[in-house]
Amino acid sequence: MQAEEYPLLQVRNLRKVFEGLVAVNNVSFEVERGTVFGLIGPNGAGKTTLFNVITGIYAPTDGTVVLNGEVITGLPQDAIAARGVARTFQNLQIFHGMSVEDNVLVGCHRHGRCGLLATIFRLPAVRAEERQLRNHAMEALQFVGLQDFARAPASSLPPGRQRLVEIARALASEPCLLLLDEPAAGLTTHETEVLGELLQRIAATGLTIIIIEHDMNLVMDICATVAVLDQGEVLTIDSPSAVQADPRVIAAYLGEPQPEEGGAGG
Repeated sequence: MQAEEYPLLQVRNLRKVFEGLVAVNNVSFEVERGTVFGLIGPNGAGKTTLFNVITGIYAPTDGTVVLNGEVITGLPQDAIAARGVARTFQNLQIFHGMSVEDNVLVGCHRHGRCGLLATIFRLPAVRAEERQLRNHAMEALQFVGLQDFARAPASSLPPGRQRLVEIARALASEPCLLLLDEPAAGLTTHETEVLGELLQRIAATGLTIIIIEHDMNLVMDICATVAVLDQGEVLTIDSPSAVQADPRVIAAYLGEPQPEEGGAGG
């Protein structure tokens, strides 16, 4: 079978144990190409640990991760990134001493072809490659709407725009899979709406996205499928509307409905 005939990502019976603590337990799911897959659950459910295993930060205790039909379990982070996996983190990862453009340029590094000696001596091929990579970085900034801030210090931007810088940097690496860990954390309602519109535009290009997010409105608006983790295990995988109505999800994550004031509950 051709790689395109497989789901882009297959997670099979994944398990991660830290000194007796089971953080991820027998997790399995598939992510189809060109879709947005949501990963939700209460704090401590194992969502970020799962991302860390997929991206090679942690080796799994058991189980398999398959990308494009290739087993990537146990590969180092750079090898997994080279296969087209990019991610953002819960906490902003911005190089504050660099411009917005240079922050995004970091994401282009895996496309560089010139060797060390050519770079040291600034050979013409190096200068040509640098121009090409900067054009690529500017294209990513234009896609997220930050082209007018390219020369500004990244630290001068508000948190909402710094999140967009992170996403532009990830896009500049030309991934096939983009993992976003709580991208709406700390954003205003308007910034979250802008983020949601951007993620929908990214998905429309055919890029596959997995998003960890606590903002349920954002999840419901952009995700085709949602998996719910609870205590390291998959509680359910379904459409956003079905997940939102699932009593197990309501109990574990969304919270039990409270009686109205003056009602029978008192």
